[in-house]
Amino acid sequence: MALSVKTKEHIRRRLELALPKWGALAGGAIVLALAIAFTSQSLHFVVVRDTHGGSVRIFTASTDVEDLLEQSDTPPLGEHDEVVWSQIADGELMQVLRAYTVDVTADGTTQEIITTGATSAELLEELGISYDENDLLTPAADETVTEGESLTLQRVDYVEYTEDVVIPSEQQQVLTSLYYRDQDETMLLQEGSDGLDTVTWRETYIDGEWSSTEEIDRVTQVGMVPTITKVYGEKAPVSEFVGPEIVDGVPSEGVAATYTNQRSTGYSASATAKGASGRRLTYGTVAVNPSVIPYGTLMYITSDDGRFVYGYAYAADTGTAMMTGHAFVDLYYETYEESVESAVIPVTVYIIDDAVAAQYQEENDQILERLLADTP
Repeated sequence: MALSVKTKEHIRRRLELALPKWGALAGGAIVLALAIAFTSQSLHFVVVRDTHGGSVRIFTASTDVEDLLEQSDTPPLGEHDEVVWSQIADGELMQVLRAYTVDVTADGTTQEIITTGATSAELLEELGISYDENDLLTPAADETVTEGESLTLQRVDYVEYTEDVVIPSEQQQVLTSLYYRDQDETMLLQEGSDGLDTVTWRETYIDGEWSSTEEIDRVTQVGMVPTITKVYGEKAPVSEFVGPEIVDGVPSEGVAATYTNQRSTGYSASATAKGASGRRLTYGTVAVNPSVIPYGTLMYITSDDGRFVYGYAYAADTGTAMMTGHAFVDLYYETYEESVESAVIPVTVYIIDDAVAAQYQEENDQILERLLADTP
């Protein structure tokens, strides 16, 4: 419905009277909204952390250090204290680094430096003190010198020299029960001689004082040769071959036959001699009657009274005495003197069955290989 001219005029006049009031209200609302927006943007969380202890989280609009210290009840900054800012997940972190004094000792003098937390390397650089990789720093170069600690730099110098050193011949002994009749008897197996080494030494000096000497290189000019002597050893076997464990003088397993009170003799041959079986002769090989004890049989031989132990041995040779029955076994020695020393000894021979002997074959083959390698 169309309005009359009179009605339209009435509405216009009412609006003219009301607009100034509405404008004032609208302006105030805008100012308030802007103030709230500004305040909400300025308010933020700050964590104030003091190296002398304490960490406080506050909600503030301030960015002034003194205000923040006051709001967080943190003591004010000292003359050399520092503040370091960093961003954290929900605000900012204001670290208050309290200054402290560090005693720095180097080159015979001690001086003080003020810091809020620096490494040894940084403090020395600030003082203009140089050092090299050999020198000792306490704390280490990359470690922070904390409050209450001191920093020490020690100068390290090295002096190297070489000298010829005589290496005395070692005294080595080979034990055998063969000398049970005369236990003071000995046999020189190898005449030794001194060696000569050229040795390089390094002396360490810390702040000019000797600290240590260490060997850093050695070159052998003349090899040392040990003196080897065969001496008596109670129940020490002549042979190096192995077999079942010996318990009370008897193999603990695998004994197929036992021959007691048998006559044994001793013999020797050239270093490269072979027995009738074709096997090279070494300590631990014996001559037998192969019709009684087949070649290759492993046995354990000891005197009837147990004072002499030849040990584990293989049947590898034969001889007239064994074939005629004048001796049951002839024990091989690598020296003529030992074969004479053996002479005639009543022995007990324990025959080891093939199955048990096979368990030790590989190890004994390795022993034989070493014995042959050591033979001149």
